[in-house]
Amino acid sequence: MSQVYFIVSDLNRLYLLIVFQVICFLNLYAFVVPDDERPEFYFADLNKSLKDLSLNSPVMKLGELDLTVAQANYLLAKSEQGIRLGINTFGQSIHEDRPNQDFYHRYRILNQVYLKKPLYHWGALQAQEEIGRLNNDLSQQNLRFRTRRLRGELRSVFLELIVLNYRLQLANEQINLAKQSVQSAEEKIKVGLGTELSLEEARAETLNRQISKSDIKVSLQHKYTQFISLSGYSEELDLTIPEDFWSFCLKENPNSSFPVMVGSLNSDEIEHFKTQVSIEDQRIIIADSELKPKINLTGAYFQDQIDTAESGKNVDRNNFLIGLEASWAIWDSHKSKAQKRAAIARKSKFEHLIKTKSDEKRKNLKVMSDELDSLKERIALGRKLTSVAQSRLEKSNLELSLDRISPLEHFASVVALDHAKIRNLEAACKYMMLLDQYEQIVANL
Repeated sequence: MSQVYFIVSDLNRLYLLIVFQVICFLNLYAFVVPDDERPEFYFADLNKSLKDLSLNSPVMKLGELDLTVAQANYLLAKSEQGIRLGINTFGQSIHEDRPNQDFYHRYRILNQVYLKKPLYHWGALQAQEEIGRLNNDLSQQNLRFRTRRLRGELRSVFLELIVLNYRLQLANEQINLAKQSVQSAEEKIKVGLGTELSLEEARAETLNRQISKSDIKVSLQHKYTQFISLSGYSEELDLTIPEDFWSFCLKENPNSSFPVMVGSLNSDEIEHFKTQVSIEDQRIIIADSELKPKINLTGAYFQDQIDTAESGKNVDRNNFLIGLEASWAIWDSHKSKAQKRAAIARKSKFEHLIKTKSDEKRKNLKVMSDELDSLKERIALGRKLTSVAQSRLEKSNLELSLDRISPLEHFASVVALDHAKIRNLEAACKYMMLLDQYEQIVANL
């Protein structure tokens, strides 16, 4: 009786495990970033640039040209199995030196029509067509993946622009406050309440803030140029942070679950390697066929001329020809053997990469999920830190008005609040960037 109980218990555990894996699997496939956790939900210029990406982006235009080339190569490979039809026309001016006669002169036009159709090439032509089809499919996949990666890169660059622009705003405000501290220190020295040391400290702080602003401006310009070159967006960007985005940074709770797949993984990179394996299989077929006989169907219609039994007369003939053509390359100095060996080696390489990349993707997905959870905690802590820094600044304002602290000490409270806001903004932006990358991996599984 106890043995039956344990068997039933084991079956129940196995059933629950299967159900759990299926739920994880379905959750993974169903994972989509919520609209209000995408940056384009808050920034109109980013949303517009993403919508017009296929029209404006130079990167996308290059991908479309690559696809056009692949389509042309596919048609070229398919044409190798088709009929080749040609026409030749010969025009001649003939001067014949005939015995006991003057030179005989006449004009003649002869025509020729010929065709050729491959019949049997040991699968080599079909393999060439399959390679063309696979390369065409690969170009279409690459275009889709390039579009997805480019959208993610634009989101990241734009969010970096948002952070840098906000840093620049805070830097300007801090410079103004630092200059006020210098003025206040100078006034206190005049009335005998300040020291030269406090004045020099205030001046040094002002210079440091100006240097920091210069570095920020350089980084901002670099990122701005990068965004324009990737997107082709020609309008001036509005980098002002709207209130609803601040609300997301300071109040809202991000997505609470990030499923991790427990089975096999896939991705655009792995799909690329799988297609390459299929291409190498076809190249092996082509290499095997090199030293085997090939058979073609041939046909022709042509005109020629023969002499008749009666001297001095010619007859133009119309001729029709149809038959089989066999060709056999006996020796190629190990060329086909080397081609096959290279194809086998490349196939093994791609198969190895599929395995290693699958393991790498699985680990990266787990690390990314953990990092997203960590960022959520950092955002929550950042909100608390911002609240504490805000309270500190309010108390600092009161202390400064009562002349209990120096302007430089008050300035430290302002910088602390700015630093807290920046860190919270950076954490929220990094969360959005990482969430977009996470979706890219999951969407390709």
